[in-house]
Amino acid sequence: MVESTCLSMKFMFSGAHRVRFSDVYGGVHGHNYDITIRLCVRGRRMLVTDIDGIRREVQGIVNTFDGKYIKSSMENTQGLMPSEFVEVPCIPEGATGECVAWYFMDRVTEILRKLGINDVTEAQVIVCDSPINCFEAKSS
Repeated sequence: MVESTCLSMKFMFSGAHRVRFSDVYGGVHGHNYDITIRLCVRGRRMLVTDIDGIRREVQGIVNTFDGKYIKSSMENTQGLMPSEFVEVPCIPEGATGECVAWYFMDRVTEILRKLGINDVTEAQVIVCDSPINCFEAKSS
């Protein structure tokens, strides 16, 4: 059996989006998003890493999403000022939970590199837009 020790951090923000392919959610609507970031290292550890630096960096990204429209990089947003939206790489029909999860995964990877943390063997981002819908991005 392979042992690992993991650290999980939780974040929250409120944002809006739309997914034009959906009859139910095709209009602009909002969510209270819950974000969980999980980082694992091999073996039994008394400390995975100093949580403060990572938390500060991720919270800065979360703050840029709070109260904004989440725009797909391929979506037309006529009428929105740049200060009113955050752009994530996604499909033309709108920003999906999967795209938000991968956006955060890419940012977490950059943060780990920036902080010189290179012993993480598994990273996972879970984005929940409701109590019953969660989207995951995982790297190992």
